[in-house]
Amino acid sequence: MKNFAKLPKKLTAAAASAVMALTSASISPVTANAADNDYYKALAMSLYMYDANACGNGITDGPLTWRGDCHTYDSAASVGSLDGSLKSAVDPDGDGKVDVSGGFHDAGDHIKFNLTIGFGMNSLALSEYLNPGVYEKAGCKDHLIYELKWGADYLMKTTFLDSSGNVAAIAHVVANGGEDHAIWSAPEAQTYARPIYWLTANKNNSPVCCEMAAGLAGTAYVVKDSDPEYADKCIKYAKALLEFGQKHVGNEGGGLADFYGTDAQYQDEEAMAQAWLWINKAGEKPSRVPKNKDYGDAQYDGWVYCWNKVWQGYAALMYKATGDQAFADELKVELEGQGGLKVGTYNADGWGASRYNCAKQMDALALANGDKDSDYAKGAKYQMDHILGDNSLGYSFLLGYGDKWPVHIHHRAANPGTDANGASSNPSAKYTAYGLLVGGDDKSGYQDQTDKYQYTEGALDYNGCFAVACAGIANLYGGDAAAMPALAKQAKEINENFKFGDSSPVVTTTSDNNGTITTTTTATTTPEITTTTINYDGSEFAISVDLDKIRVGEKTTFRFTKGEHLIPYGRLDYDDDIISMKKNDDNTYEVTGLEAGSAVISFTAPTGQKKQVMLTVDVGADFGDANRDGTVDLSDVVLIMQSLANPNKYGLNGTDKSHITEYGLTNADVNLQGGVTAEDALCIQKYLLKIYKTLPVRE
Repeated sequence: MKNFAKLPKKLTAAAASAVMALTSASISPVTANAADNDYYKALAMSLYMYDANACGNGITDGPLTWRGDCHTYDSAASVGSLDGSLKSAVDPDGDGKVDVSGGFHDAGDHIKFNLTIGFGMNSLALSEYLNPGVYEKAGCKDHLIYELKWGADYLMKTTFLDSSGNVAAIAHVVANGGEDHAIWSAPEAQTYARPIYWLTANKNNSPVCCEMAAGLAGTAYVVKDSDPEYADKCIKYAKALLEFGQKHVGNEGGGLADFYGTDAQYQDEEAMAQAWLWINKAGEKPSRVPKNKDYGDAQYDGWVYCWNKVWQGYAALMYKATGDQAFADELKVELEGQGGLKVGTYNADGWGASRYNCAKQMDALALANGDKDSDYAKGAKYQMDHILGDNSLGYSFLLGYGDKWPVHIHHRAANPGTDANGASSNPSAKYTAYGLLVGGDDKSGYQDQTDKYQYTEGALDYNGCFAVACAGIANLYGGDAAAMPALAKQAKEINENFKFGDSSPVVTTTSDNNGTITTTTTATTTPEITTTTINYDGSEFAISVDLDKIRVGEKTTFRFTKGEHLIPYGRLDYDDDIISMKKNDDNTYEVTGLEAGSAVISFTAPTGQKKQVMLTVDVGADFGDANRDGTVDLSDVVLIMQSLANPNKYGLNGTDKSHITEYGLTNADVNLQGGVTAEDALCIQKYLLKIYKTLPVRE
């Protein structure tokens, strides 16, 4: 079972009262152990959920000892009902069979939905983009890439392109939900028929297409440096899927609607895919900028980031990418509309409540903007601590984390049961599904019962939301990257010898009470651990740029105004598609504008303390030419004043055909103060009167 569209399934009042009396427990928050939580460990552990739900070949002898190859006969699935004109693209040899093996089971069952696989991948990629380097710091970047490629391989395999590279058909659901749910057994033992549900030009589902595109483009971003050829392939399929979803708009629900009822509005998934392609330099910058729960055309209903509504993920992504305050303002409005996050109150309700809480944490962490002492960050941390076990029951709803977690789990692979009654027999799980986030408690409490799947089941979208939240918390508050590998050596369910990749050594840091940093370097190719001790001054440092706005090709200087001795031990991150940085001999950095956009330069000290500055790069502006007619004259002054006095008509989105444009605003900002004001118009007049000899004016 799973979350059946947005509204949670409810027990009747009488039935609920009877059940709650026997099996429910109300959970009150506690905070005594919050400081002990290891967020690197939790983040690394959460990736094993995808291994628990892996399908196809290559699972045996993989990351988990208790999982094996399953549903391998999906490699010869019946093409079934498909228009004859499409069969040449889908089944070129004409044998009536097609390979749809691989991918991930959706939840505690064994259906494969491209919608939730795409959402899970999109969320994993988003967690890395919003928190650059956090998986590397947690020692699990290779595992992240492994899971993303497993999912991307499947999404591309089930997307059939014609000879022109356009989408012909998509096998977007594999297995019939009704038949699957009637069988309670481990996937390795199952042999039931698993039909394919197709999307075509005549029967399409645009949200599915665009969510798949977002997942693939997000994967491309994460792997672009380690495997550029694979990234290019992901981009190719992402662009084809996005175009297919836009051209053949539809909401086909075959095989899907009873579980994940998409609606006709696909523009949120579309915008998410467009944003990822733009970030990958493979598409135009998306145009939708929100205001008060409206991303355009009055489409948004304020629903939390979820498998069927990704506007808030889009806002967080675009805020990180552009620094545009409009996206932060929108996240604030949306978070407040969903009750906000405060220390002392766990804000979670609905079917699979924990994933909704994690989605709200994403909003708060984006608004915290790297400040771990902000109320937003503290509120999010409190929620995560509750999920990880700092509650009155002491349950961690991330299975395997801490000392106590639910055991009556609604997951057929981990909990195949002891009799034909399956879930209703309510057995304890045979295996611990390390890293699986279950629904957890809501306002009514918690029921640790196998057939109460709103509490005890997990799903791809649950762990996707967890990743975005936990990555943000880990980025701010840290942990011990050696903790999960140490647990893997002890846990019988985990194959400690499995290698996810061959990445370079991982560097982690911890601090003691004496102000000393211990830097531990653990190489993936050798079990040896070396340590080095350095002294620091409490990580007090300050950073700045000489100019916070430059043009493409122009240079400025980034410098440490305090604490430059920390440079060798910390981490410097910046948006390398917008700017380049070159270290000078005097410990300053030469910054060069590469393309228009907003670049964040951040430095993370060995203790995890992080500070950042924002740098805007403009296109090569024709300063003063506000109306872009090729000359600087009084008409430019007039347009600036009109745009300020009557923005509805002459502003950036004004109704008059001669309204000021985005490039016009760039040209108009002649005093380089980060916005156009009447002072810019006055500077242009002074330039025309030869009081100023050049534009822009630097004073």
